[in-house]
Amino acid sequence: MSGLTTAFVARTMRELGYRVEVGPDVAITGGAADSRKVQPGNLFTAFPGENTDGNLYVADALRAGAVAAICERAPEGPWPAQTIVVAPDATRAVGELAQAWRRHCATPVVGITGTVGKTTAKELIAATLGARFRVHRSEGNLNSREGLPLALLTLTPEHEVSVLEMGMDSRGEIARLCEIAEPRVGVVLNIGLTHVEKLGSAEAIAEEKMTLPRKLPADGTAVLNMDDRRIAFGRGEVTCPVIGFGRDDATELRVLRTEDHGLDGVDIAVAWQGREAVVRSPLPGLHVVPAALAATGVALALGMSLGEAAAAVGAAAVEGRLRRVTTSIGATILDDRYNASPASVAGALELLGRLPGRHVALLGKMAELGTYAEEEHRRIGRVAAANVDVLATFGELGRVLAAAAREAGLEDAQWFESKEDAAASLARHLRAGDTVLVKGSRSEALETILPVLEGNS
Repeated sequence: MSGLTTAFVARTMRELGYRVEVGPDVAITGGAADSRKVQPGNLFTAFPGENTDGNLYVADALRAGAVAAICERAPEGPWPAQTIVVAPDATRAVGELAQAWRRHCATPVVGITGTVGKTTAKELIAATLGARFRVHRSEGNLNSREGLPLALLTLTPEHEVSVLEMGMDSRGEIARLCEIAEPRVGVVLNIGLTHVEKLGSAEAIAEEKMTLPRKLPADGTAVLNMDDRRIAFGRGEVTCPVIGFGRDDATELRVLRTEDHGLDGVDIAVAWQGREAVVRSPLPGLHVVPAALAATGVALALGMSLGEAAAAVGAAAVEGRLRRVTTSIGATILDDRYNASPASVAGALELLGRLPGRHVALLGKMAELGTYAEEEHRRIGRVAAANVDVLATFGELGRVLAAAAREAGLEDAQWFESKEDAAASLARHLRAGDTVLVKGSRSEALETILPVLEGNS
């Protein structure tokens, strides 16, 4: 078996001093942290959570087919068919297992962080590198102290590179993820205000995000967005080689010009070491250009030529966050509800404003902005006023956003008590040729109102 096995888990965890009840040697097909989502062959880790404790559900996970478990309290009853690890800190234990397995596989890691767009960039980078390498990547947004180790459990020695997303919502998290994954290439996309309520300031967020390039080995490569002033400021603390991307003449991967093709993507003319090429981003919107440049930079860092990298980015098959749906009356819904930060909402609104037809937006709140929440929602209201014809918002921060849009000259900016009311009102007034952007934080659960806009409810 070339992948992770229960024998490797048992041996590694015993060497680390943990109590291990050894079961048969079988393959591990992946990791799970929710007993309701366990698939046969999974390793279940019982993380303590804010709302519940995974240690209460170890037996449920084993009954669902988990072949191994890492927990802080052993489940009742004998489980001879499974391997059970008991550790005082399950989060640290699974991180140690993931580190040991990554070292066993000896696979180079590309780590990606940033305030917005990490998952999109991860998918695009993985698809780009797939033109030359056998690529492993983290599934979904497994990017935390708990999630990243689970992502590494599907790595095998046959993989030639692993592309991992690295998120954070507390101090020291990026450093811990670097300890586990030991990346050789590190990407910093951008630094914004999401999570400021937990870290306290934009400067603290920058310090945390820039931990990734600072932790890279001397022979590693940092791929940095030099158009972001906070990243550019922190470059001086990075000791490994850097591939900076941006518009400045001194930037290694320099943007010469861009040509926006609306929902069909963006052409980016770039220069690198005396050569020029056009990188076609398959993702729509100028706000996702950094993801395409990051993919190009990572490909260059791993030995691809500029022409090979540009062709690989353009050919990358990526399921973007933006989903297009044509309604029964001929309107277009842009479903971009996966997440919402000030940068991503502004970028989506500006993309909307460049499209033909009447521009309509239904916006939910942007979460985790702390004391900057009202200021940022007012700013997005002004961006909306410059790009949309009809705006619908809801909730208390939506009221702030709509008011700012009206103050900036958008007459048809309406606030509603609920998302259901907002969707119902827009649905009554949509017409053929309209384009409707739906965007908000995941906590808003805007998927529940999409059928109303799409004419299916």
